Amino acid sequence: MSQARSAAPVPAWLERSAAVGWRVLAIAGMTLVAVAMALAVPVSATAVMISLVLAATLAPTAVRLRGRGLPSSAAAAVAFGVGAVIVIGTLIILALALVPEVQRIITAVQSGLDAVRDRLASLGAPDAISSVVDIFSASIRASLTPDPAGLASAAVDVGMLLVLGTFLTYFLLADGDAGWAVAMRRLQPWQAQAVTADALAGLERVAWYVRRTALLAIADAAVTFAVLAAFGAPLPAALSAVALVAGFVPYAGAIVGGAVIFLATLAMAGTVPAIAVVLATLLAWLVAGRLLERTSMDRRADVNPVIVLIAIPAGFAMLGLVGVLALLPMTVFGLAVFRAVVAALGVAPSSAPAASPPQPDAVVTARRPDAATTEAEASDPPSRPSTAVQVRADGIPLWLDRLAQWSWRGLVIAGLGLLVIFTIDRIPSVVAPVALGLVVAATMLPVVDLLERRGWRRGVAAGLSMVVVSVVTVVVCAAAAAVTVKGLGDIIDAAAAGAGRFDLTWLRDVVLRLGSVVRVDVAAALASMAGLVLDIVLALLLCFFLLRDGPSWWQGASGRLADGRREPVQAAGHRAVGILAGYMGGTALISLFGALTSGLIMVILGLPLALPIVVIGFFFGFIPYLGSFLTTGIAVLVTFALGTPGDMVVMLVFTVVFNIVQGNIVTPIVYGRGLALHPAVVLMAIPVGGELAGMLGMFLVVPVAAVAAATWQLVPRAIDGAGLPDDEAAQDAEPDVLPATEQAAAR
Repeated sequence: MSQARSAAPVPAWLERSAAVGWRVLAIAGMTLVAVAMALAVPVSATAVMISLVLAATLAPTAVRLRGRGLPSSAAAAVAFGVGAVIVIGTLIILALALVPEVQRIITAVQSGLDAVRDRLASLGAPDAISSVVDIFSASIRASLTPDPAGLASAAVDVGMLLVLGTFLTYFLLADGDAGWAVAMRRLQPWQAQAVTADALAGLERVAWYVRRTALLAIADAAVTFAVLAAFGAPLPAALSAVALVAGFVPYAGAIVGGAVIFLATLAMAGTVPAIAVVLATLLAWLVAGRLLERTSMDRRADVNPVIVLIAIPAGFAMLGLVGVLALLPMTVFGLAVFRAVVAALGVAPSSAPAASPPQPDAVVTARRPDAATTEAEASDPPSRPSTAVQVRADGIPLWLDRLAQWSWRGLVIAGLGLLVIFTIDRIPSVVAPVALGLVVAATMLPVVDLLERRGWRRGVAAGLSMVVVSVVTVVVCAAAAAVTVKGLGDIIDAAAAGAGRFDLTWLRDVVLRLGSVVRVDVAAALASMAGLVLDIVLALLLCFFLLRDGPSWWQGASGRLADGRREPVQAAGHRAVGILAGYMGGTALISLFGALTSGLIMVILGLPLALPIVVIGFFFGFIPYLGSFLTTGIAVLVTFALGTPGDMVVMLVFTVVFNIVQGNIVTPIVYGRGLALHPAVVLMAIPVGGELAGMLGMFLVVPVAAVAAATWQLVPRAIDGAGLPDDEAAQDAEPDVLPATEQAAAR
C-alpha cells in the first residue's frame, strides 16, 4: 500500500481539487466573457435588462388574464397597456417634479455640505473628521456638476432605451411563451416541466419584489412630501421625487437619497425640518416593513440581504444606475430557476448501455453519503425531478461537469469570434468594400441569372448590371449630397426650434447633439471623399467578379467537400444569397415608400424642407423600425417649428398611423417569409450593430442576423457530415445553377 501511494504522481486531494478547479475556471471565464459582451454594447444590454424586468413584472398579470379566457395576444396587450400607463405616468410625474428643480437641489446639497462642515468646525471636531467631510464634499460636488455634453448624450441614450425597452417588453409578453417553448424542446418532458414551473415561480417572485419595492418607495415619497409641506420647506415635490427614485435601490438608495434630502432640507429650511424628515422616513420604512411582514407579499418578495449587497455594486459597476435597478430582479429570477436547471443538467444520458462496465468518467447518483447507483440505474429518469445529486466516479457533480464542458468550448468559440472581430477592426478599408460587394452581388444575382437564361453571356450580363448599378449609385449619391448637405443644417435648426417651442429642453438638446454628430460625420465623409470613392469602386468591381465567376467559384469550393458536408453547405449558401437579395430589395421599397409618403404630407401641408427629409428618410429607412421612427420624428419637430396647430395635428396623426401601418402591414408583406426574424431580434440587433460598427453596422446587422437565423441549423450538419433530411434536400436544391464548365463556355 505504501508503494502504491508513493507511486502516485500527486495526492488524491490535489487531483480532485484541480479537477474541480478547472471546471470552475471555465465557467467563470465564460461568465466574464458574457459580461464583457454586455459591456461592449451597454445601450442594448440595458434595454434588454429593463424589458426583461418589466416583462417579468407584468407576465403574471398576462397569465391570469389568459386563465380567465382572454386570448394570448389580447392578454399581453392589456398587461402591457396597464404597465405602460403606470410607467409612463410615473416618468411624467418625476420629470415634471424633479427635472426643473435639479439645479436648485444640487446647489442646496452643496450648501448643506458647507453647513455641516462649518458646524463641525464650530464644535471643535478633530481634523481627521473635517478632512473626511471635505473629501466627501469634493466628491459630491464633482459628481453633481452637470456636463452639458454628457447630459445630451445621456438624453440620447435614455430615448433609445425607452424606444427599445417599450417594444421589447411588448414582444416578450406577446411571444415569450413561444420562445420559451422553443428553448425547452431539447429537454425531456419532466425536465421542461420542472424548469418551467420554477420559471413561473421566479416570475411571481420578481413581480412581487417589484410591487413591494414600489410600495415602500411610494410610502417614503409620501412621508417626505408630508413632512416637508408641514414645515413649509421649499421643493417638497422635487425632494419626494428623489425619495421615490432612491426607494427602488435597496439599502444604498435609502442612504444616498436620505443624505440628499437631509442636506438639501438643511440648507433651505434648517436643522429641525432636516432631522424630522429623516426620522419620519425611517419610521415609515419600519412601519411599512412590519405591515408587509403580515402579508404574503413579504414572503413572496423576500430577498436575502447578502444577495442585495452583492448585486447592487455589481450592477452599478456594469451598467450604472440602471444596472442597480435591473440586476437584482434578474438575480431573484435566476435563483428561482437555479435548482431546476441543476436538476436538468445533472441527469445521466438515457442512451447509456445498461451493462457497460464502470469507466473513469462513469456517473453515479448520490442520494446520501453511503448510497450510490450506477449510470445505468439512472438511465430512465423519473417523471419529475429528484433531489438526488448525480456525480461522476471521481466525485465531480454531473451538472458542474456538463456546465464546464459547455463553457470551455464556448470560450474557444468566443476566442475565435474575437479574433475575427479584431481582424475586421484592423482592416476596415477591406471589410467595407467586401461587405457592400457581397450585398449588392446577392441583390443583382437574380437579374444576371435572368439575362443568362435569355441567352446573354454571363460576363456581359454581369457587366451590364454593374454599369446600371454604378450609374444609379453615382446619380443617387450626388443628388443626395447636393440636397442633404445644403439643407441639413436647416433641418437640425428647425427640429431643435420645434422642440424648444413647447419647452422640451431635453428633446432640443437631443436634437442638437444628434445634429452635431451628423454634421461631424458628413464633414468627415466629405474630407475623406477619395477614400469613400475608392471603397465604392472596389465594392463595384468585387460585385462584378462575384456575379460573373461567383457560381463557378462556389461550385468548385463546395464540390471538394464530402457528400454529407457538401449538401448542407450548398443549402446554406443558397439560403444566404436568397435572404440578402430579398432583404435589400424589400428594404429599398419600404424606404422609398416611407420617404415619399412623408414628403407628400409635408408638400400637401405647404411645409419647407420636404425634399431633404425625403432623402434622409430614404437612407435612414435601411435601418428597420428605428430609421423610419427617427425620420418621421424629425418631420414632426420641423412641423412644430414651422407649421400651424392644424399642421401639427395632421403630422402627429400621420406619424402614428404611418409607423403602425409600415411596421405591421407593409413590412411583413414586402419581406414575406424571406426574413425569418422576430421584430424583437431586429430591435436588439440594430443598436448592437451601431455600437460595434457605426452606421455600417446598423445597415448590415439585420441581413447578417437573418442569414445566421436561416443557416444555423445547417452549419452543425455540415460540420458533422450528416447531410440534409430528404424534405430539406428538395427545398434547398439550388435552381438554375450551371456547372462550372458550362459557365466558362457561356462566358
